[in-house]
Amino acid sequence: PDWRGKRLAQIRRLIKEADSTVVEEVKYKKPTNPDGVPVWYHDGMICIGETYKAHLRITFSKGPSLQDPKGLLNAFRAILLHEEDTLDEAAFKDLVKNAVKLNTEKK
Repeated sequence: PDWRGKRLAQIRRLIKEADSTVVEEVKYKKPTNPDGVPVWYHDGMICIGETYKAHLRITFSKGPSLQDPKGLLNAFRAILLHEEDTLDEAAFKDLVKNAVKLNTEKK
């Protein structure tokens, strides 16, 4: 119910706007994270969303291969979002579209 939940809802919305056929699953449940984490797929994994105390991390599985002209991804193929950060929604949707394209081309 805090800012991380609201930000994760924004990420879900943007992913669905980028590709309405993306499927979200909850994976990686463990004692330290019993709720698990959302993972988004379309012909393979697109990205995973992890919540931490001070930030939200969206990691793209094919990050090094993605075109990222706006420089959203860090060296670890991830976008780190803190409470006060703004997200370039158009650039994020482009990353999702590019990830889907990579997955479907390999199929």
